[in-house]
Formats: sequence, structure tokens, C-alpha cells
Amino acid sequence: MAAPDLLAGVHDGPAAPGGPAAEPALHPLLARQVQRICKDARVGCAGATPESMRQLLWRVSKAYSDFDRELYLLERSQEISTREMLGLHAKLRASEARHASLVSLSSDWVWELDAEGRLIHITAPSDSREFDFSLFLGKRIRVDALPPVAGSDLAEHRARIAGKQPFRNFVFGLAGPGRDPIFLRASGEPFYVEGIFGGYRGVASDVTTASLDAQAVNQLARFDSLTGLPNRSQFLAHLEGRLARDGAATRELAVMFIDLDRFKFVNDTLGHAAGDQLLKIVAGRLQHALRDRDIVARLGGDEFVVLIDAYGEPRVLQEIAQRLLDQIKRPVPLGERPVHVSGSIGIAVFPGDGADADTLLKHADTAMYHSKGVGKNTWRFFAAELAEKQRVSYTLEEELRAAVANGEFRLLYQPLFQCGTVARTSVEALIRWQHPSRGLLAPGAFLSVAEETGLVVPIGQWVIRTACAQVRAWRDAGVEMPYCSVNLSLKQFASETLVQDVRDALEAATLDGDSLEVEITESQMMANPDRVQGILRELRAIGVRVAIDDFGTGYSSLAYLKRLSAGTLKVDRSFVSGLPDDKEDVAILRAVLALGHSVGMEVVAEGVETVEQLAMLTELGCDRVQGYLLGKPQDAESIASAS
Repeated sequence: MAAPDLLAGVHDGPAAPGGPAAEPALHPLLARQVQRICKDARVGCAGATPESMRQLLWRVSKAYSDFDRELYLLERSQEISTREMLGLHAKLRASEARHASLVSLSSDWVWELDAEGRLIHITAPSDSREFDFSLFLGKRIRVDALPPVAGSDLAEHRARIAGKQPFRNFVFGLAGPGRDPIFLRASGEPFYVEGIFGGYRGVASDVTTASLDAQAVNQLARFDSLTGLPNRSQFLAHLEGRLARDGAATRELAVMFIDLDRFKFVNDTLGHAAGDQLLKIVAGRLQHALRDRDIVARLGGDEFVVLIDAYGEPRVLQEIAQRLLDQIKRPVPLGERPVHVSGSIGIAVFPGDGADADTLLKHADTAMYHSKGVGKNTWRFFAAELAEKQRVSYTLEEELRAAVANGEFRLLYQPLFQCGTVARTSVEALIRWQHPSRGLLAPGAFLSVAEETGLVVPIGQWVIRTACAQVRAWRDAGVEMPYCSVNLSLKQFASETLVQDVRDALEAATLDGDSLEVEITESQMMANPDRVQGILRELRAIGVRVAIDDFGTGYSSLAYLKRLSAGTLKVDRSFVSGLPDDKEDVAILRAVLALGHSVGMEVVAEGVETVEQLAMLTELGCDRVQGYLLGKPQDAESIASAS
């Protein structure tokens, strides 16, 4: 009898339509195992398969299927996880490569300090200055190894480090052995390891060039580039600091204001390079003449200022001032021969002459101008009356500026007459100021201030224009007026527009050049002979007449008078006042007349006030005269009516 099949009745496919529901097939592995069992002769398979056996087979089959599914899911999960981990690892390596590449290409260092502030890691950029940071590994970085950099507060930085706070853009310097210093701008923040402070990490960039440039700018901002002395701002800062620190306790503090005499002459004759050399030599001598605790600074141009501290007694200030003057007037070797200059010093003492830096400096300046006024090469202490005089001068300057803007000036005209015939030959324009409250002012009341402030240039331009316009008006009215004379100031000769101003005035009045005469003094001629000669040559080229005014009060030579080709020589009134009785005045006039006539010049005597003076001048052969005897300064209408 054939062995009964354990699988009998167990289907592995769907039931036939309309038939009973088909049971699922056994797991293939279990089915093979049952078949091997049934083929084994030692296994008995008599009778039909019991239901319990059938149920057991199905449960075992299901267990096999469940195990296969779980194994599949596990293997699938492991495969996915492995693939994802490989992807993450590849991304991490790419990120690290990018980071390393960017760090190597960056201009910044990446650094790390441990909890004790020792450098434990740093990456240098590819274009580093070859500064060897390995020398600092394992050591504490000293951010105060070099002087602090402007804009970086060392105290604030230390406070942040003590408080374990982040910091940004802190600039400091490092110096390696045998290397130039390097300046770094660092930013960092603290890091923690499992809640424990581990140190700082951050970035740093090389700002050496910018820092050195900033230091150079700071040097220029505080020190004079020519002499190396402190400049005005640095001096005032030091003085203000001294006053703020000691306040009322300061009792022995003085400021000396120094101005060099004849420095402009050196600049004009030897050139600016020689002038600069002179200033450097004088600066060194001033430093040498002072005590270690005193400070000398250059304010600009040829002006210096000195702070004298703890001088003890007033006589010490006098001794120091005289020592400075002695140093200044020593010959200075420039070019082929030594140059001699002197100095004028003004002294202001704290607190009597000022309780603040600006006032002390201003009053020392005022005293210096007083020194110049009394003869130069000397020193003077500040006095209250000097301040009042300066205040009056300042007020006058402001009023003069308003006068220029408001047209408050007037011209009067004084005629000149031929000796013998007493016929009018020309007029001289004389300026007056119609002051709003003080009435009509003569030139002596304001021209010195106008000269000092430079206002004489626009005033002089107005005089030239007005005089030319008046000559045109007289001629149009039928008044015979050959020409009008105007006085030129030293500042006008320094103006680059003088010749053009004259051209414009003549053109505006439709006059020829010989309708105008310019008068200059001997002192103006000799202040800068070459420049004066060049300007006068240009004026003569357009026909303008030239007269030498106040002759005899200066030191011009016959040769120079000849080169100027001036047409008129005006003798100063001081040589006319003694006529006819003063034999010296007679001798001088005779010599001047001979001198003028020898070079083809016409001689005019100024200040003629008596008949006797006129008679003597006529007898001596003077060409023309000017003075109150024959004609006072008068307005244009009076000149016209007298024709």
C-alpha cells in the first residue's frame, strides 16, 4: 500500500470556481521538508492526516513566511542605512574639503585658545606675511606686547575675556624675534565642552598695512611734518590736559609765543627750501635751549610756542626767553653765506593772563606782536592794555570789511602845481573812509590795519577803478586833467592781479595808460626789488607813469632808481619843513634835485605850506610842488570848479 501523503488535501493554488475555498500553499521550505519525511521509509504515514497535524503544518508554514518577511525587511533596512551612511560620509568629506580649501584661500587666520589662554591651533592663510606663529603655540598671546592701537580699548577687551564674552574686531600687535611687527584684527567667542569652559576660538586678519598707515596719519595729525615738533592741536591738548589735571593748583605755568623776524625775506630771497631748512635748524636750537620738562611746538609758518612748567620765579622766564632769542639769532649756515634772523617773544602766565589754553595762547600772541612793535629781537609780558588794543584793532578790521562791502570809501584829490607858473599839472587821489559813526577818517586811522589783514588789496582795486573813472568824467565835462596818481601798497605788489587790475580799470574808463600814475615808496621798492621791478616794467609797457614817493626816507641807490625808469621823484615833506632856514634841508634838497635830474626824473616837493618854502624850491630848480599852500585835498566837484 502506498504511503499516505501528508500533503493530501493541502492545495497550493486557488479552488475551482464554485468549489470549496482553497487553503493557502505551504511555505516552499516546509513543503520540501514534509516531502522528504514522507519518502523516508522509516516514517509511518498510515491513515489520513489528522486535523491537528494539518493545523500544525499551517502554523509552521506561517512562521516560515513571517521569518522570511522580517529577514527581508531587516536586510532592506540595513542596505538603506548603509547607503545613507555612505552618502553622509561623502558629504562630510566634501564639506571638510571645502572648509579646508576656503581656509587656505582666506586672508584670515582661524585660531583656538585653551582655557588658560594658550594658543593651541592656528591656520595661516595662503598669502600670509610668513609670520611664524609656531613660536606662539602653547604660549599665552599678549595683546599688550606693542603700544595700543587707536580705536581698540585694551581694558574693555580684558573685561570681556574675564567675563567669557565674545569680542569683535579687536586690533593688537605682535612682534616675533627678528621680525617686523604684525597687527591683527581678531574676533572670537568662548566654547564649552560638556558645559565646561574650553577656551576661545575665532578668526583674525592681517591689518598691518592699515594699522601702520593709521599710525602715520596719527603722527601727522599730532606732529609737524617738517620739524618733528608737536603741532598746534597736540600742544593745546597737552596744555589743556595739564590745566585739567592740576587745575587751580597750577601756579607755575607760562606760554611763550615766538615769531621769527625777517623769515619772509629769507623765503623770498633764498627760496622755500632754504626757509624750510632754517625752520628745522631753529626748531632744534629751541629744543636745545629748553629744559627737559618744557615743551616746544610749531604752530605753522615761522611761529613756535613753548610751554614752561614749574619755572619758580618770574626772572626764570626772562632768562629762558633771552636764551631762546640768543639761539635764534645765531648765524644759520644756508648756501654760500650764513643767514641772520631774530625772534620776537610774547609771554602769558597762568592764571593771571588766562585760565584756559586758548586764552593763554591768544594773550601770548598779543604780547609777541607788542615785542615786534617795540623793535623785534626782544620779549614782552602780556598786559591788559595790549588786549584792549587788540580788541580795538579787531573791531576796526570788522568795520573795514563792512566798509568794503557797503562802499563807505571816498576819494579826495590834491592837485600838483608847476613851480614858477603855479599851473595845475595833475592830481593825487587820497582815500578817506566815511565811517558810519566816526565821520570822515584819514588813511592813518585805518590803512595799517587794512595792510595787516590784506583788505588793502580790494580797497586798492577800488581806488584805481574810481580814479580812472573820475578822470574820464572830468574829461567828458571839459576839465583838463592829464593824469591822476594813486598810491600802491606793499600787499598790492604781492597780488598777482595788480597789472590786470590796472588794465581793466583803464579799459573800463576808455583811458590810455599815461592817464594814470602809480606811486610807490622806497621801502616798498626794496622789500622785493626784482618783483617790484618786474611789475613796474609791465606797467610802463602799457604807458602807466611811475613815481617814487617819500624819497629820502629809505635806502634806494642811484643805480636802482635808474633801472626802475620812474618818471617822477617825490621828496618827503620832512626835508621841506625846514626851508628856507635849515641849511641841512637845503643841502639835501639840492642833492636830491641833482640826483633826480641826472637820471631824467622830474622832482616834486611834498608838504609845501609857506610862500618862503615855495620860493626856495623854485630857486633850487624844483619842478613841481604839492601842499596846503596851493591846494588841499578836495572832492571831484571842487577840482572841476577850480579849472
